[in-house]
Amino acid sequence: MIKKVSATLALLVLSATIVTGCSSDNLKTEATCDYINEQVIEKQLLERSDQMSEDIIDGNTKAYAGIIDEFSSILSDAAEKTNDKKLAKSLLAAADQNTQIAAVMATGTSANVFEIDQKLTALEDQNASEDADLLSEKCPYMQNFS
Repeated sequence: MIKKVSATLALLVLSATIVTGCSSDNLKTEATCDYINEQVIEKQLLERSDQMSEDIIDGNTKAYAGIIDEFSSILSDAAEKTNDKKLAKSLLAAADQNTQIAAVMATGTSANVFEIDQKLTALEDQNASEDADLLSEKCPYMQNFS
């Protein structure tokens, strides 16, 4: 009886492993890029960022920092789901860069526009890398918020 239960349990575990292996936790490169864009649409990040355009122009970037944080989370999540190790590395680097950008933007007000702009420019120069190039190559149509 124990052998039958063990065999059935082993079969269930094997079936679950096969199903999980085909699930969204093992996305191929193109599917990973699509996943990112789908999440951006689902969370309405583009629409929300468009609604903040006047605030951003005025230098009030605090609310926009929240959108960038959400995008960073999407990138990190996609990095965990992809089976492309190079893409995962690039996604994590982009998520880290966006987190740094969000931290700077979270301090943005109309009074410190010039200072925020300088800090953001320095971050962009510092983070130009092979990872960004690879991400642009593998996901050329991916949404971006930084």
